[in-house]
Amino acid sequence: MLDMSYQGKVFDSFSFDVEKSKIKELCLAIGDDNPLFFDSEFAKKEGYEETPVPLTFATLMNFWGYPEIWDRMKEVGIDVQKLLHAKEEYEYLAPIYPGDHIVGQVNVESMRSSTLMQMVTFKSQYKRNDELVLIAKMTIVVMEGEE
Repeated sequence: MLDMSYQGKVFDSFSFDVEKSKIKELCLAIGDDNPLFFDSEFAKKEGYEETPVPLTFATLMNFWGYPEIWDRMKEVGIDVQKLLHAKEEYEYLAPIYPGDHIVGQVNVESMRSSTLMQMVTFKSQYKRNDELVLIAKMTIVVMEGEE
């Protein structure tokens, strides 16, 4: 059962160093062969400083940079064996590039509970040199049922 007192709770910050190899690994894993993410010269011709991260990179930063997220979910009362990933939202305020040192922080933005399911939205904010560059939201659903 969700511990509703976690609504609005802000967890410890974490850091993530963006590496070109991680960008490549993610693109290969999701089947994205867009040269924007692999070819520096192509990216520069498209107006970027370097190869930017793909849109879903925030999820990688969250789980690689903050593996404690699983423990925080359990603290909140989420049975991680029963969760269903409902949706992701990304708001990029600036491109993120290899070599960037990103500091992230996750908070419990909203919690809803009923007799059939529970929903929790985690909001992550990512900064580079104190500049907010990305806001990501992850909503998960936990179905209630017999053990």
